Amino acid sequence: MRSLGAILFGGLVLVSGCTHSRETTAEKANAQDERLRRIEMSFRPSDYDRPTTTSRKDSARQESTVSDSSATTNPALASEQVPGFRVQIVSTTSIDDAKVQMALAESLFPGEWFYLQYDQPTYKIRAGNFLIRFDAELFRDQISEKGFHGAWVVPERVFKQPPPR
Repeated sequence: MRSLGAILFGGLVLVSGCTHSRETTAEKANAQDERLRRIEMSFRPSDYDRPTTTSRKDSARQESTVSDSSATTNPALASEQVPGFRVQIVSTTSIDDAKVQMALAESLFPGEWFYLQYDQPTYKIRAGNFLIRFDAELFRDQISEKGFHGAWVVPERVFKQPPPR
């Protein structure tokens, strides 16, 4: 009988120990859930946003030195973007064609900035940092005369004081 009592006592201890560990596990899970909720409530994804650029030339331009005296004293002016205009000269689905057209445009207008943008599924080549639409239209006329007949003016954020090419 003693062995039966010992077995029952052992079983009772074992069962009560398991129940206790389940409750402890549930309490830990609840505490972890609460901690996770607090972290998620305080998380702001915008704190981790990186500034984006439209092309490698944009970032190279931002890092380059600027000869303009106001931009030299305040480097933020060189990368400040404002509403303006660019001239879109090519829109194609072929990256190779876009690169060839961009190289041609850069050779024809070495003093102008050109940007290669990818908006799925097309590659777009845009030129300039024009603050006034009239200036963009003048450039569109010039580039049309050089063979880019489908060029048109598009509104876009442009660099307020871009460094010289």
